[in-house]
Amino acid sequence: MTTSLSRPPVLEEPGSIRGRRTRFLKFFSRDLCTACTFAAVFFLLFAGAAYLVLKHRLPGHRANPKALITLHSFVPPLPEFRDVVGIFEPHQTITRALAKQGLSIAMVNQIIDSARQVYNLAKVKAGQQYWVCFNRNGDFRNFRYPVDEERYLTVYHDGAQDRLVAVMKNFSYETRVEPVSAVIEGSLFASILHIGEKDQLALDLADIFGSDIDFYTDIQNGDSFKVLVEKKYLNGQFAKYGAILAAAFTNKQKLLTGFRFEDENGKPAYYGPDGKSLKKSFLKSPLKFARITSRFSLARVHPILKVLRPHLGVDYAAQVGTPVQAVGSGVVTGAGYSGGNGNMVRIRHEGGFDTMYLHLSRIAVRSGARVSQGQVIGYVGSSGLSTGPHLDFRVLRHGKPVDPLKVIFPPGPPVPSNRFDDFAALREKLNGQLRITNYEVRRIP
Repeated sequence: MTTSLSRPPVLEEPGSIRGRRTRFLKFFSRDLCTACTFAAVFFLLFAGAAYLVLKHRLPGHRANPKALITLHSFVPPLPEFRDVVGIFEPHQTITRALAKQGLSIAMVNQIIDSARQVYNLAKVKAGQQYWVCFNRNGDFRNFRYPVDEERYLTVYHDGAQDRLVAVMKNFSYETRVEPVSAVIEGSLFASILHIGEKDQLALDLADIFGSDIDFYTDIQNGDSFKVLVEKKYLNGQFAKYGAILAAAFTNKQKLLTGFRFEDENGKPAYYGPDGKSLKKSFLKSPLKFARITSRFSLARVHPILKVLRPHLGVDYAAQVGTPVQAVGSGVVTGAGYSGGNGNMVRIRHEGGFDTMYLHLSRIAVRSGARVSQGQVIGYVGSSGLSTGPHLDFRVLRHGKPVDPLKVIFPPGPPVPSNRFDDFAALREKLNGQLRITNYEVRRIP
């Protein structure tokens, strides 16, 4: 009997090299199948995605932009232009200002030369803003400078012709007509600022009623005003006032009303409801807002000489440099230093009137020049025999001194009779918005 001998099974020790290799092969065989499965699934997904992309790009098929998400969707775009705002400093030239913003001297010279035919940039004003615009590469695009309240200069780079072009443009104001009213407490300036308006409105009111009201000595608490004024807006923000179209002022319980009306030549003026001019041949004061410190007198003790002598004018206290205006149109017959009177201007007017303005710090007119009512002829000072800054204002009629506060000056010309109907129609339209009902209308004969 033959006995078959078989090889005994080999027992592998767990820590032996052979045992570790066996387990690795079993693990690898099992994970290889898993990896192959994942690879197949990934390949199918990739192929499907590629098919969809190609399908969207086939001619005749419109891709859905919302389905395509790119990196640019998450990165904000760079601004196309960059504006730099600067302010001209005292004694700063255009060259220094723009060089400070990074422009080369050569580029600044090109800007100046290009603007020369439109505006002289040597006249830039200290405190005025300007704008320089650059593209995203830092190259110059344009320069903008407000010349006045109505216009601004722009110098821009014309890419098509590769040159700089200078143009004067008008601001695009939006004009709104709005009512403004207030009861006066303290002063006209303070009352206007209290209701959120600007002090320019007070100056404009003084221009309209300056022949009838001295806005420093005549104003009382409880006085009131109502105006219909143009307000100009730029980019939605209030920029400045336009014309006052209609105004009513109650002073010492007396109502004064004025309507703006243009003559046949387009020159505007203010008239009462009856067509009489609000502006008389003389203003009531040479200063819009000032305090009277000494009145007309035939016997006053001189503050410096300490002797009794006439004071043939009215003294107005004001700060040095306050503008002094001609109270009426006329011809300058004297402008210069006059001993104790200091710097003085004398003007001859129609009707035999002369006016004199004493102790000025500076004179703004020359002898022989023709001046208009309201024109600045000098500035308050303390020249000559003077104890402090003030204006000594005098009026002569046919060579004799008269009290400036008591002279009744003739009114200006009224609305021409052939245009009164046009004025009346405008008056009713404006008054419908101003809503002043208690004025008296008497047509000029």
